Amino acid sequence: MKKIALITLALLSTNTFAEEADNRRVLSLNEANRHHVLSEMRALLSGTQAILAALANDDMKAVADAAKPLGMGMAHSAENHLHGVLPKEFMMLGKSVHMAFDDIARDAEAVKNPKHTLQQLNQAMGQCNACHSAYQIRVSSASDARLDEVVARGVHVMPFDLEKTVHVFTKVEKGGVQQVIVKDKSDSAQIQLIRQHLAKIAGEFNQGDFSNPVKIHGEDMPGLHALRSAEKGALSIVYKELSDGAQIDYRSEKPALIAAIHQFFDAQLSDHARHAVSGHAQHHQK
Repeated sequence: MKKIALITLALLSTNTFAEEADNRRVLSLNEANRHHVLSEMRALLSGTQAILAALANDDMKAVADAAKPLGMGMAHSAENHLHGVLPKEFMMLGKSVHMAFDDIARDAEAVKNPKHTLQQLNQAMGQCNACHSAYQIRVSSASDARLDEVVARGVHVMPFDLEKTVHVFTKVEKGGVQQVIVKDKSDSAQIQLIRQHLAKIAGEFNQGDFSNPVKIHGEDMPGLHALRSAEKGALSIVYKELSDGAQIDYRSEKPALIAAIHQFFDAQLSDHARHAVSGHAQHHQK
């Protein structure tokens, strides 16, 4: 029980320590990515509390049940879009924590030794403390005034609710993939609105009509001029429905157009910082 109290104290003191350290490496994230990372940290903290409560009741089945959602399944389902955004060292620390919870879940079922679980949990918390000691997260995006302006303009162009959806922009070697997906997969109304809008603008883009992005981001939007003036057949734009939304795939063999697509994506990631994330290229290579 004394060890449980010490682990709990370490968890409660982590944020205080992080705030006092001024020499930690700064991770500059947009608001959406920052929210994702902090939400995962809160889930890990809540899960650890559940494990400690189960240990206090000598309930090893509950320990396993609380640890399983915190393992590599969480990492695979939630962190793919953060590769390329966060440093490799940070991602490796996160991976080690998820792997530790997989070990806790497995041993809780097989070994069923509370003391052993406490030792494992102590090691996992050491990884958490190492991460908080090394890194701090700051929002780096367009100004609040610019973000407010983009949201106000977007309401007149995009029919879906930005608060109920997420934009995902994934740059790949030959172009990129733009997705809009719902936060709640059962929200069929928002899914339909996403599909209607992306199908519409994909058709317009294929005709060289980028007037809708201009209405939101302005005439000087990076990459826009090159995309507008692309020769026929030089730029492939393909719409596709997803189970939770839709996507537009942009491809080209011309380096100038590939660069323009990437600039076009970067501009949207910046302007939609509250509602957009950078995707993971590995899952969209063709």
